[in-house]
Amino acid sequence: MRPATTSVLPARLRHLAAGTTAAVLALTLAPGAAGANEPTEDFSETAGRVSVRLKVATEPAVEIAVAPRIWPTRLVERAGVPVDGNDLVEVVRDGRVVVDASAKRVRDGDIVRLIDVVEQRRTSSSKVPAGTVEVLTTTLAPGRRKVVREGRPGVAQVVAVRTLHNGEPESFRVVARKIVREPRPRRVLVGREPWSVPGADGLNWAALARCESGGNPRAVNPAGYYGLYQFSVGTWNSVGGSGMPHHASADEQTYRAKLLYASRGRSPWPHCGRLL
Repeated sequence: MRPATTSVLPARLRHLAAGTTAAVLALTLAPGAAGANEPTEDFSETAGRVSVRLKVATEPAVEIAVAPRIWPTRLVERAGVPVDGNDLVEVVRDGRVVVDASAKRVRDGDIVRLIDVVEQRRTSSSKVPAGTVEVLTTTLAPGRRKVVREGRPGVAQVVAVRTLHNGEPESFRVVARKIVREPRPRRVLVGREPWSVPGADGLNWAALARCESGGNPRAVNPAGYYGLYQFSVGTWNSVGGSGMPHHASADEQTYRAKLLYASRGRSPWPHCGRLL
């Protein structure tokens, strides 16, 4: 990664801006400099050359002549400009950046643009909200609230990278986030009516019980259903019940039925649920 320091690229191109284009041409067309995969360059008077504009960072563009179909990165290197793994070498053709890699060999009239890319990495800390946990209780009057533990925010370590293109901010992204201290939520007791379940208290549970069991909290169906609301043992356990459903008080049976309704609606009572 290139460190966040002042770019040396403009200084490398001062000789171009000062009008020593001929030196660059000589460097660009030096015999034996072509790569194995590039066309052989002809330095005779009839050699076909293309005119390309080279623009490095914020320096003015410089017109140079090069052998046709040279790779843009090779062109920049031959101009004496170092290119690292962060920098971007773009080819602009007819006003558009060439995105097809196979079409990036330069053509007459192209602009080869080197963008100096710097990444700045910063580590900082941020707060993690503590949040609040509410616990229903019958030890307080309905609706009364009591804080039993104050909360404490957590701490997160955040690593972010800001990317500069030619010294100007281009992007900002978070690359890592780690909780270094867990938040501790505020704990609040909230009073409720005994056996109350919000959203289920106003329903006609007596009508459902009459339909399911004749209103008998000790009712037993040989098929394996028990109590006022004909719980199976598995369903009874799923809503926090213990033991056999018909051994619990009528109030607890109604409370467990409300919990079941809160999670599944009327579906556990396909025939009598319409009475709720």
